Amino acid sequence: VAVRIYQSAHTNPIFVKVDGKPIYEKKSAQWCREAVDQCWKMKSPRFKVNELQAAQKGYDYARDVYDSIIKKAK
Repeated sequence: VAVRIYQSAHTNPIFVKVDGKPIYEKKSAQWCREAVDQCWKMKSPRFKVNELQAAQKGYDYARDVYDSIIKKAK
């Protein structure tokens, strides 16, 4: 779940569990997934060549996490 103030700000994602089970909110996960892509688009040109591969790996991991949540969400 990401709390947002439209066109202004947002929190970092908060992963919520109820009765020990994760809550999957598809719309929030999709928003976060799109934010990862946008962040990569803006920041990737600024990485040093020797840092780019590690950064790509981190962003790919984040994409995989959100893709998984999107698939699990109702």
